[in-house]
Amino acid sequence: MLVKKALLGSFPKNPKLGKVISWYNTGKINKDKLEKYLKDNIEKLFKLAIDIGLEYTTNGLFRWDDIVDTTFGYIKGAEKGALQRFFDNNFYYRQPVINNKIQKKENSEYVYDLEVSRKIKDEIGLKSKLKAVVIGPLTYYSLSENNYYKNPIDLMQDYAYVTNFILEEVSNYVEAIEIHEPSIFSKNIERGLLEKLPEIYKIMLSNIKLEKHIVTYFEIKNMKRLDYLFSLPVDYFGIDIIENIKRLARIYPYFKNRKVYLGILNARNTKMERLSTIIRVFKSVKERGASDIIIGNDTLLDFIPEIIAVKKLKLLKKLDKVNINE
Repeated sequence: MLVKKALLGSFPKNPKLGKVISWYNTGKINKDKLEKYLKDNIEKLFKLAIDIGLEYTTNGLFRWDDIVDTTFGYIKGAEKGALQRFFDNNFYYRQPVINNKIQKKENSEYVYDLEVSRKIKDEIGLKSKLKAVVIGPLTYYSLSENNYYKNPIDLMQDYAYVTNFILEEVSNYVEAIEIHEPSIFSKNIERGLLEKLPEIYKIMLSNIKLEKHIVTYFEIKNMKRLDYLFSLPVDYFGIDIIENIKRLARIYPYFKNRKVYLGILNARNTKMERLSTIIRVFKSVKERGASDIIIGNDTLLDFIPEIIAVKKLKLLKKLDKVNINE
């Protein structure tokens, strides 16, 4: 059984790209120059994916300030609010402030971003499956300031309908969808919202033929939430192994006969993982009956420097020389 390797979520912007984006936002350079720098960084990431032999990759989300920022590329009805802390990390995002009904934005920059990335992918001959990254409906709700909807279910359903339209549009450019839904394990999430999630996911993923990956991160303090996660209509289920290494015995039963994503590269600090640990966890999950396994970083890579992110991902390349079946 070969080890499938993947990049999850965003990739750190190097300082030069950060300056270029700032120059563009302040009118110091034109869009053509911005696009050139974005293309160069996406191409560099895709060449890294070739070198490592990733089966799946995102485009790094270089165009966006953060993962929540991607939603402003295809949604109208929400405005950018104040900076908010992203869960319990030293990382901030612009909070969507919902003042009107959530609707699909015309001429979506989100779709354009993936169209450009697909062209780069084809130009350099990247064989990895390209993933479109979207925020899950529960997480979008929990990270937003809602000034319009009286019922959060209505908010989540409208978000799901809009996201469904967008996923249909990007189906020509990507092979898979990566849905980030960490709020499924957050405190203070009402049970009624969790019980409605399968229905809302059916709306969001209706008639979408792409592979569907759901990823979660952070510590699972309420193990009963796993029932809700594994009831969702997706192909791969992602768990943050680093944050839940002591709970794996309780999580393993959910892996049987399912396709799973193991977040085993720690994206929150610069300490390098041991190859032996990665192999041990992989074998344990395989022995518990998982039907397919992908491994990669446990959360967004924005928390660590680019040079460390590259080093961690290149660790996966060493797995190609290991007989994982021994």
